[in-house]
Amino acid sequence: MRLQQLRRLKRSIGRQMFGADPIILMYHRVADIPVDPWGLAVHPMRFEEQIARLKRTRRVVHLHDLLELERKRTPSDKPLAAITFDDGYHDVYLNARPVLQRHDCPMTLFVTTGLIGANGEFWWDAVARVFLEIEHLPENLKLEISGNGCRWAVPPFSDREARDRVFREIWGRLRALPHDNQTQLLAEIGRWSSCDLAAREMHRAMTAQEVRNISDGLIAIGAHTLTHPTLPAHSADIQFKEIAECRRTCEELAGTTVRSFAYPFGEHNDATVRAVREAGFDLACTVEARAVRRNDDPLTLPRIYVGDWKGDEFEKRIEDPSL
Repeated sequence: MRLQQLRRLKRSIGRQMFGADPIILMYHRVADIPVDPWGLAVHPMRFEEQIARLKRTRRVVHLHDLLELERKRTPSDKPLAAITFDDGYHDVYLNARPVLQRHDCPMTLFVTTGLIGANGEFWWDAVARVFLEIEHLPENLKLEISGNGCRWAVPPFSDREARDRVFREIWGRLRALPHDNQTQLLAEIGRWSSCDLAAREMHRAMTAQEVRNISDGLIAIGAHTLTHPTLPAHSADIQFKEIAECRRTCEELAGTTVRSFAYPFGEHNDATVRAVREAGFDLACTVEARAVRRNDDPLTLPRIYVGDWKGDEFEKRIEDPSL
């Protein structure tokens, strides 16, 4: 029997004995956008369908209550689920919040505080905007990255696959850089492309007032760093600053204690987890796609990515993330 079949058999036996394991769902955006290279957005109509399906099959609880409620749950009780959103996009306030309110469905919003109310977009959206949405670009791009001269021949807009490859290469080069370097390189890309890269309404982050308003008891605020860095690429001191100062700002905005954290890109090392613990968090989420197990470390909890899926596919994928 293959390994995947064995794992499914174990899950099936476990469900018969204890009921389905709790799950944490990971969303980013609820919006209808034309260009979405990382699959971050769920259409508002499909989001409503997904939440309705989830409520029928599971009891949706706050993330900070999930582990304690799971310990108390009996096999006859509904299995548990928690919903999380990363980053702090405005469309979560505009489109996701009303759906969650209609269904009385709690959620945790992990906020990247350095982008709150900012003039620019999240850096990955700015890069996608240039290479995947602007038709006419100069034929060559040269950037100085970490002391190395990098050059790209920019394909015509009609060659979408080649443009996408260039976009992903540049995204990969920028991802682990310090924030100041990212900002400088984005400014260079903006000048090169003749695009000012000011935040578009459909891609902006929430304002401070929107974060205050959304923190209403049904929606809890969690921390997601100041600038969304790839944390293990940086020193322990920088990691702690990103994590601890984000928590402080989140608590100022929410007016309450912030207990949960999400690792940007899901990436962490021992120093990252130690910084999260020292900053005072009780829970932290990764992007490992599986259900929560009874012996999981509360500071490295798994989450299941949710895409722009219709109801039937949504149900299948959240119950078996290996699909």
